[in-house]
Amino acid sequence: MADPAIGAITTYDPHTNAFDTGACREFWIRIPGLSAASAASTAGPMYYLLNPFAQDMVVLNALAVITTVDAQDGDIDCGLGDSAAGANDGAEIIDSLVNTATGVYECTVVQAPAGGAKAIWKKSGTSTDSYLCIAQNGNVDASSLQWHLLLKLIPYEDLIGGEGTQAAVTVA
Repeated sequence: MADPAIGAITTYDPHTNAFDTGACREFWIRIPGLSAASAASTAGPMYYLLNPFAQDMVVLNALAVITTVDAQDGDIDCGLGDSAAGANDGAEIIDSLVNTATGVYECTVVQAPAGGAKAIWKKSGTSTDSYLCIAQNGNVDASSLQWHLLLKLIPYEDLIGGEGTQAAVTVA
């Protein structure tokens, strides 16, 4: 007698969502060549990146790869903002990067099963959270800090199926 199958998962196709196949897509993107500043950034983020995907992406994890340390605490934050100028940006991905040792650092906090939401990087054209923003809050010279950021992403639609985008529901 054959072992009973719980479910079938079809072959992975990066252009087909989980609603069609049962296989979730997962992407790692690399943002190389980051540094810190000689003083706190007052005119917005040091770096920003508009969501390059045509859909909302859930940030599952982030790795900071520090290649050159800086003895100063630059208080580097990475989060989602509403514009390239850093409007309403946060620190939900990295909150105060520790930059005193080289290495690979996992940045996002592991969430308890009953709580804590992952950041959703909204698609381009959305009025909120469509920009990844990296800012320095500490008013110190941390300009010798050199690092790379890697983000592990999964399309939000793969988590919800074919029901559409995240939106409020109105009941009449």
